[in-house]
Amino acid sequence: MNKRMGVRKCALLLSLVTLASVVPATSFLKPQTLFAAQSSNSTSTQDKFQIDQKFPIDEKDDNPDFDTWSLLNNVTRKFYGFAGQGYLYVYSNNASKFGLYVNGKKVALKAVKPNSWTKINIARVTKNGNNSLQIARKGTSASDTLQIKVPYPTLVNQAKEKKNLQNNSFKLMDTLIKQEIKHGFSSAQIAIVHNGKIIKQSSYGLLDSYSESGERLTTGPKVNNSTLYDLASNTKMYATNFAIQKLVSEGKLDINAKVSSIFPDFQDKADDKIKGKSNLTIRDILMHQAGFPADPQYHNNNYDPTNPSVNKANANPVYTQDRSQALNKIIATPLNYVPGTKTIYSDVDYMLLGLIVEKITGQREDDYVEHNIYQPLGLTHTLYNPLQKGFTKNQITAAELNGNTRDHTISFNNVRTHTLQGEVHDEKAFYTMKGVSGHAGLFSNASDLAVLAQTVINRGGYGKHRIFDEDTLDEFIKPKSTDPSYGLGWRRQASGKYAWAFSNFADESTVGHTGWTGTLTVVDPKENTAVILLTNCRNTPIINAKQTPNDFAGSHYRLAKYGDIVGLAFAGINHDSKNANNQKLISLVTQRYNEIVKNKGDQTFADKNDLAALYGSLKSRRKHGNNVDKFMKSHLGVTIKKFIE
Repeated sequence: MNKRMGVRKCALLLSLVTLASVVPATSFLKPQTLFAAQSSNSTSTQDKFQIDQKFPIDEKDDNPDFDTWSLLNNVTRKFYGFAGQGYLYVYSNNASKFGLYVNGKKVALKAVKPNSWTKINIARVTKNGNNSLQIARKGTSASDTLQIKVPYPTLVNQAKEKKNLQNNSFKLMDTLIKQEIKHGFSSAQIAIVHNGKIIKQSSYGLLDSYSESGERLTTGPKVNNSTLYDLASNTKMYATNFAIQKLVSEGKLDINAKVSSIFPDFQDKADDKIKGKSNLTIRDILMHQAGFPADPQYHNNNYDPTNPSVNKANANPVYTQDRSQALNKIIATPLNYVPGTKTIYSDVDYMLLGLIVEKITGQREDDYVEHNIYQPLGLTHTLYNPLQKGFTKNQITAAELNGNTRDHTISFNNVRTHTLQGEVHDEKAFYTMKGVSGHAGLFSNASDLAVLAQTVINRGGYGKHRIFDEDTLDEFIKPKSTDPSYGLGWRRQASGKYAWAFSNFADESTVGHTGWTGTLTVVDPKENTAVILLTNCRNTPIINAKQTPNDFAGSHYRLAKYGDIVGLAFAGINHDSKNANNQKLISLVTQRYNEIVKNKGDQTFADKNDLAALYGSLKSRRKHGNNVDKFMKSHLGVTIKKFIE
């Protein structure tokens, strides 16, 4: 007997043992039937599931689905799910010849009609994380088959359940955000996801908070849970990265390919001082090590790359406001360093990646992502150029008060001077790329982004739709060897390197991104948690436009710093006590006061207003004799009160 025949004979014997072990032989071993089929539903050939397997798996040498070495793999599968939710589809010509188990609990198949898809609720036996599925055969007829399809988890909205409404950490979050808005911040929208459920979903403030002259507005349309925000650089993840991850999963794009294999003109020139474009790979670009400057300001004819702090008429050699010329200008952009030798975050990287998506798909990026990612997921509020696609300004938060002029201190061709609302704030995205770019331009809300974040937690899919496979996701979110706070595009918590935004409570595997307009996404796959915080912090006055034109008042508030709000989100998931949260707030007030007193850069009106908001939050939680009351009566508490007044 040769070795292969010996292995096959052993495998056959083990198959018989395995079959006997999964078919109940006596009544006391028979698992309890927990539920029955609920309804019959057909599945589309376009649907893509976590599990889509036909049993039994034929024991043939040439059957790639049959596992010779681990025979139990031929009757078991793994899927991702959450406690109290989930379903699967069953199709069989004779379901009575099979047994079905989820996490070791028997699932009744009596209602499965021959040759018809049946939807079965498995919510009573699912658990958070990996779940097991097991098939048992009750006969040996080759004609009896059973096909199982398991969708990806979908979110259940429990934000209005009493336990979440009464969560002390979430109450503190509400108080803090409302106080910040009362004391000068613009607006916010938040969604918190944990174990497949939305446990917090709230909106605060007005769509537009200030007049063009900087006067506070007290009336106007309010932000609600459907309101759109300009995502700024979160576009990089939820448009461009999602698109690239999908294309890689489908075998349509190789991230190790050279850019020149897609755009033949992407080559070094003889007179380039720093070379590297000819050998630049897509992976290099995703890792922000492509050599490009952070912001060559393609939109600005008056930008002088040799002296960026001073405007000079028509000094920008790579200026264009013609989208069809964007690629040529990127090719003409001089490299700042040899690719692969540094990590420098650059918008150019994702402008180029967006153009690569367009070349591969033959579609403009907005058309591709909206029709191939967002619409299949049922996301109706995630899109580019919303004012051109049926949305009105009353559905979108405002951004900078005076266009892109920084209070009329910056000027270039066609510069906008009106309050921006519904048009992408980012200059390169608006003027050069006409609102559709790989680095900025996407609008969305916390509800839709929660679904996209859940898709990452689900390892690539949502409902009946797989956007990318798990192996591709693993490749994109793993740490960069030279800087673990970077993945392929994704920003990573690493060993606390991104804790300033993600908080100290996020696992080191956490990924996400920030956006310059005041947006944050945090996705913690280990804890099945996501935090979406959207603000429009640039919809506030500029502190001193002539000296520091990018210093918006809104950026001085806790909301725009992100980490404290995210920390409260994790505290809510942990069900921190009222006393513990009071101590957090006391610490916030104390540290913020010390920060203002000791640091000249924190001594603006916005910083003092932020401290007043924190103190107002503290005051609202004061009760006679509690830890807040004791602090407010202390010497430091009294000192801070006088400082604010």
